[in-house]
Amino acid sequence: MLSEIQINTPVATYLREARLSDLRRINYIFGANGTGKTTISRVIAQVEGHKHCPLTWQGGVELKCMVYNRDFVEQNFNQDNPLQGVFTLGENQVEAEREIADLQPEIEKVNGQISSLKNQLNGEGGQYGKCKELIDLKPVLRDKCWKQKQLHDEYFQEAFAGARNNAERFKDKVLAEQESNTAELYSLDTLKVRAETVFSNNIERTTQLEQISADSLVAMEGDALLQKVIVGNQDVDIAALIERLGNSDWVKQGRQYHGQQPDICPFCQQSTDKEFADNLAAFFSEAYDKDIESLKLLQSSYQTASDKLLVIIQNSVMINNQFLESGLFNAEVQVLTERLKSNRFKLDKKIDEPSKKIELESIEPLLKQLNSLVISANDATKEHNQTVENIAAEKRNLIAQVWCYVLNELADDLQEYEQKKSNLTRVIEGMQQSLVDKNNQLRRFTEQVKELEKKTTSIQPTITAINDLLKKFGFNSFTIGEANEGRHYKIIRENGDDASKSLSEGEKTFITFLYFYYLIKGAQTPSGITMNRVVVFDDPISSLDSDILYIVSSLIRGVMEETRSQSSQIKQVFMLTHNVYFHKEISFNRKRPADGALNEESFWLVKKLEYGSAVERCETNPIRSAYELLWEDVKSENITSVSLQNTLRRILENYFTMWGGMGKDEICALFDGRDKLICQSLFSWVNDGSHSIHDDLYVNHGERSNKAYLRVFQSIFNKAEQAGHYNMMMGIR
Repeated sequence: MLSEIQINTPVATYLREARLSDLRRINYIFGANGTGKTTISRVIAQVEGHKHCPLTWQGGVELKCMVYNRDFVEQNFNQDNPLQGVFTLGENQVEAEREIADLQPEIEKVNGQISSLKNQLNGEGGQYGKCKELIDLKPVLRDKCWKQKQLHDEYFQEAFAGARNNAERFKDKVLAEQESNTAELYSLDTLKVRAETVFSNNIERTTQLEQISADSLVAMEGDALLQKVIVGNQDVDIAALIERLGNSDWVKQGRQYHGQQPDICPFCQQSTDKEFADNLAAFFSEAYDKDIESLKLLQSSYQTASDKLLVIIQNSVMINNQFLESGLFNAEVQVLTERLKSNRFKLDKKIDEPSKKIELESIEPLLKQLNSLVISANDATKEHNQTVENIAAEKRNLIAQVWCYVLNELADDLQEYEQKKSNLTRVIEGMQQSLVDKNNQLRRFTEQVKELEKKTTSIQPTITAINDLLKKFGFNSFTIGEANEGRHYKIIRENGDDASKSLSEGEKTFITFLYFYYLIKGAQTPSGITMNRVVVFDDPISSLDSDILYIVSSLIRGVMEETRSQSSQIKQVFMLTHNVYFHKEISFNRKRPADGALNEESFWLVKKLEYGSAVERCETNPIRSAYELLWEDVKSENITSVSLQNTLRRILENYFTMWGGMGKDEICALFDGRDKLICQSLFSWVNDGSHSIHDDLYVNHGERSNKAYLRVFQSIFNKAEQAGHYNMMMGIR
């Protein structure tokens, strides 16, 4: 049986989470149309789009859910196809029926045992199960371990490193040490004395420095291009002139301007001819250009290599090796940086004046000095790290001995934990195996019942029962008959013609309800008719005449009475409706106390508030009369404008117009000034709210208008000398 229904948002009109908990065998759910009742029935049916809303089953035993709502009508009353047959136990298979009857108590017994095992394992109704007891062992041990940590943390912080700030990690460390710790046990005083020496030494391993290498830079400093006089082709006529000028670099720069004005000499501003341009181009030959490109490549490579060298040196500085003479090292680095900067400047000049020879200042002596400092630091680092290794070994030994002491202090607690854990684990494993065995036993019983049902089931009893009911209640124009070799039904006229396409809405609703009514007592297949189930009726009286409504309510009341029996296959019923009369008819019970509910039932209201649909549990039957319900809406603080309009209209029409004989004009005449305008607007508004579609593009009444109209609504009763009625209905004393 269902113990809780959880509606997780977003789904339909529910914008906030809703829960129906502590559900009983019979559950009455009342709500107006559009408030969200069908969503509840769809959640129980777990239809597409509602499967994210979980159902909680009592004892963890899930039952078959059978839901009558508009989805059921649409799925089963398809006029193009016959109804599926409802199989029930045949009347003449006495022996098989007796065997099924004998198996049912066994199935109930095994189901009870399964439910009991699940409750013992997982708990129910606020009680913890064995699994939770096992889980709770660790927090108890965690707190005891943490007390030990706090007691000794002042002296053994380094031993507890990694677990000092987290009780869960400390407990896990204790359990890990219990498995692996083989250290010798010492007294607390001895451990404290050793800790003062071993743990007070803050030395740590130091990272060695990288050797500084710049072979490529040294090689580039001796490149032959630096000493080469890079000039143009000497075989060209203009070569002698350029040589007398003694500055081919100046001529090269002038060539760029000549390219922009080919008819004017860039040097003397005289006119030139094509031969002059050809001579200039021939002078700066392919060999010249190749040397220039090589020179530019050398410049770029030197720039890249020097930047890389400085990054390597900077990384060495950032290591903060305590043995490096940082003052001297930084001074040498500064000299090297300046030398590299000077060499790059010389290379830039060589690019601008390729005919000039340059000589780069070697960085090799500076590199040797830097590496000398690195080697000296690394020698000291190596010796230091060997010392640290010995201290580390001492620390490891002491840390193991500290944990050995902690384990000894916690020995009784750990023994108790392990014993309880072992016992609970053994019990849980036994229960889980019993659960497997019981499920296998239940499966065997269920298979036996299915086989017996196949031998004893028939759709004919259902046909006879439905036709008898149809005849008793005046449906003489059609009956139910067999189709498809006894697997389906068809609806036929007296002459045998198909009647399904010509049924009225009320006839279709009634026959679909009868189909569902017999389905909950049988099955759509030859097996499964004795399976325990949950039944949901969602507004089963739509489109029915009043006399048929009485028939339906009588049938449903019979189902509810059957549900109250422990031996019934229907273990739980949900009744959802918007009809006040039907609700009062279906929920009437002389045994129910006036101010409460029976133990096997619960009452719920579904409301549509400003923030969406909401479900509210009621201690007593909340439905009294339709008129009283209207006043309940007026008292609601969250009622929407649309609902309020309709509610006010119906109250005014019922109390003043129908019962009191007072019309709109007569009531409005009781007011003067602004209140008279509001009163007239109120009647206009409520009529509009009931009889037309609102266009919020033009008007939005909102909360402020609601308050104004509610104030005038109260004044109407005061002016008409009916304040007593208003106060009574609003619960004002």
